[in-house]
Order: sequence, then structure tokens, then C-alpha cells
Amino acid sequence: MNSISVIIIAKNEAENIVDCIMSAKQVSKDIIVAESGSQDNTQALVIKAGARLLQTDWKGYGQTRNEAAAIAVNNWVLALDADERVTPKLAAAITNLSLEDNSILYGFKRSNFLATKKLRFGEWGKDKVYRLYNKHNAAWDLLLVHENIIGSGIHKKLLPGGLLHYTMKDLAEYRAKTILYARLSAEKYADQGRKATLLKRFISPTFSFVQNYIVRLGFLDGKAGYITACTDSKYIFLKYKFLHELLQQRK
Repeated sequence: MNSISVIIIAKNEAENIVDCIMSAKQVSKDIIVAESGSQDNTQALVIKAGARLLQTDWKGYGQTRNEAAAIAVNNWVLALDADERVTPKLAAAITNLSLEDNSILYGFKRSNFLATKKLRFGEWGKDKVYRLYNKHNAAWDLLLVHENIIGSGIHKKLLPGGLLHYTMKDLAEYRAKTILYARLSAEKYADQGRKATLLKRFISPTFSFVQNYIVRLGFLDGKAGYITACTDSKYIFLKYKFLHELLQQRK
């Protein structure tokens, strides 16, 4: 087994955290869960599963990941969300890495599920993430949402295998996450000085649906493909709606 640490961010993830930790044990003996104010038994489950618990105030996704990476035993770090699972194929690929080049940022495909339905087409069907990095050569940016790993001179390499992402157990959770991420994205855009033009507010959502459902064949995922295309379109509408409201408040 390579010298890799795994960091996981979690809040109220009692349903997910044990399975996530167990999948992470395929690649690491040093697993850190950064937990921020859970009201369920996430903390107890983390300890029982044999991971290290880092209790911290929520400072955003990127900063929380950086805090967890700072106490990792190893220089190479794999970052996971609590609703993700490392597949055996990805675990084998990671275990066989030489990890001699600190400038490489490793990525892999991610299979997304709406409840139990795997999304094979549309925007969600072509997902990949870059999560394995050397913490002395790269770190997470401090954006409120949709954070990325940044560093000097890093280059990307895609590994075989992937993650399973059980991000949406039902429609209620999916819609709640959509609203949350739309608000966070609006705050990020406002801080970046971006504008909520009429084109962005009313044309972009329609374009998103057509691109997702028709051009990228989301309709082949059946009802789940239609739901995700509609919800992603609504996310874009809400993002610019919230941005417009924020900009009006800041005038």
C-alpha cells in the first residue's frame, strides 16, 4: 500500500460515512474525517470505523479540506466526499502508483446516481474529478463552492477506475442541494464581480436543458435523465436569480 492519506469532509453523514471510510481503507491506513457540527451520530461512527476525527468550524469546502490535509501523516492526499466510494479498480490503480512525480494531479471518472439509478448520459454521465495530489505542491482554492486543486506547475493524469457518487438519495435531497449550491455560487459570483444579465438569467437555463437532455443524450437515462436536466436548468436559473438579488442588496 502506498503512503497515501485520505481526507473526507462530513456533516450529518451518518448514512454514508462508514461505507466511505471502508472504501478508503483500500488505499490508506491514515483516514481523516473533517466534521463540522453534525447533529446525528456521525462523530461516533467515524471513531468506531477507525478513522481520525477532526472537529472544525465550517470555513468552506476548500479551507476545510486544507485543514484536514495539514494534519495528514502522508504527503500524498486523496480527497473524498462522504457520499463517494472508491471502487476496487481505482483502489488497485492508486496502490500501484509510484508517486515519484509530485507535480502530478491524479483524476478519475465518477459515476453519479439519482437514488439507485446510475446516470450514464447528460452532464452527469461524463463526470470526472481530480482529487489525488501532493500537499506540498498543491492545495485547494478557497472558493465557496466548486472548489479546485491549484498549484505551481501541476499537470493532470487520469487513472483507470473511478468513484461511485451517491449524491442524491431522493428528489427532496436533490432539490435542497440545488438551492444550496445555487446560493453559494451566487455569493461566489458576486465576490468575483460577475453580472446577472438577462441572457444569463433567462436564456442560459434553457440552453443548459437542451445541452444536457438532447445534445448529451440525457434522454437515454429515461425519467432520471429528464429530472437531472430539469433540475440542473433550475440550478442555473436560481444561481443568477440569487446573484441578481445579491447585487441589488449591495448597491
